Amino acid sequence: MEQNLFLGLRQTLQLSPRMYQSIKILQMNIIELNKWLEKEAQENPLLEVDFNQQYLYPEADSEIKNLDQETAGQYCDEFLNYFFNGKEVINRNMVFIDQEQGIKSANKIFKKTSLSEHLWSNFIIIARNELEFKIGEYLIGNINQNGYLMVSCSEAARDLNIPEKKVRQVLAMIQNCSIPGVGARNLKECLLIQLKELQLPEKELLKKLISSYLEKLSKKEFKEICRDLHLSYSEIQHLLDLLKKYFDPKPGRVFGQDNKIDFLIPDIIVKKINNQYEILENRSCFPSVKINSLYERMLLDYKQAEKIRNREAFSPEKCQENQEILDYLKKKITSAQWVLKCLEQRRNTILNITNFIINYQQDFIEKGVTHLRPLSLEKVAEALGLNKSTISRAIKSKRVQLPRGIYELKYFFSRGLLQDDQEVVSNEKVKKLIRKYIEEENFYQPYSDQRLCEMLQEKEGIKIARRTVAKYRQIMDIPSAKIRRRYK
Repeated sequence: MEQNLFLGLRQTLQLSPRMYQSIKILQMNIIELNKWLEKEAQENPLLEVDFNQQYLYPEADSEIKNLDQETAGQYCDEFLNYFFNGKEVINRNMVFIDQEQGIKSANKIFKKTSLSEHLWSNFIIIARNELEFKIGEYLIGNINQNGYLMVSCSEAARDLNIPEKKVRQVLAMIQNCSIPGVGARNLKECLLIQLKELQLPEKELLKKLISSYLEKLSKKEFKEICRDLHLSYSEIQHLLDLLKKYFDPKPGRVFGQDNKIDFLIPDIIVKKINNQYEILENRSCFPSVKINSLYERMLLDYKQAEKIRNREAFSPEKCQENQEILDYLKKKITSAQWVLKCLEQRRNTILNITNFIINYQQDFIEKGVTHLRPLSLEKVAEALGLNKSTISRAIKSKRVQLPRGIYELKYFFSRGLLQDDQEVVSNEKVKKLIRKYIEEENFYQPYSDQRLCEMLQEKEGIKIARRTVAKYRQIMDIPSAKIRRRYK
């Protein structure tokens, strides 16, 4: 081996900052794009982004456009009632009237006490001295959102430079001042703490199961448990049902850990009007973006001044200042124009892709998932004259609202299973059928993967391998037949 210098030619793709920005804008969804535009508007004064303007659906435009403030508030109240109280909304065409007011109201309604706040408010009542306050603050700060303590007592004692016995005493105080199970160091301890608070006839058997057989219970390996505890399969099934009914493996989940509310906001809305599907951009959550007219006029004024200036009328310092202002305005207006162009390209690309999908997946929209046709990125790219990577970026994290519900655009891009007659069956269709068969099965004799494979062949004429059925079942988080089985 040796080091030396050599010359070579190679081709590489290097994106300019503008092209990189265009790609970034294309792959952002409507929420991410709003955040990015807000930041961009702060950095570029020529870019005017209005987040507070009123957006309305086309069919509601004529009815709501001239609403007074009282009526607008009524619509907003109906919107909040629909989402937060589960009530039906009379007017389905209603949208955000005041987005900022709606978000503030939502945060106020959904604001909950966090787990750490709840623990601390209870602990300060029973803490007796400053040392216990210090230990309690440390331990509560290391309890995660599921309610588990993420450090050992020995680690806490070493960090605080105090005896481990004292840490254990304070931990016991925390575990007893809140929901049973909160502050446990593992699942076994969590369940045993909850068991202490329950009055069940099977308490001793449950304690033995939790202490020694949790892993075997999770895998439904009942044979060894039956032999050791002299129980039947049906009795163990009964104890397992009690565990599922009365115990919570993540007791901290009952507390609101995050006040942020995530709504499913579609980028595109598809409506059926007069038996025709119309594709609309969701402008109810998209701001108005334009170039600030004040700065635009200022740029024209400075350009005019540059043409008529002469060295006698302007001092060198004034000329330099005017030139710097002119260069700054030119740079910012060019940047703003590029952003507007990228937004328009993004809009057209997403609308064109959605239009192709709607035309291609008519049977799915009308009849359901079992009629979803396989679709590849290459096919859409070829039809629209775009690059495959452009399609991939355009559908990333985008949602479309159909009459059937809200779907991610990537949902419609699924591979298929090639059959003997050269027909291709969508993966989503197969998954839907597998889920349907499992939901209808006898849970005392659940279907194995091989039996599901045979049923697809017999009932639907779909030829599929057993390992493929197992893979789809795992993707859908459906346990195996052994775990699904119940015992009488």
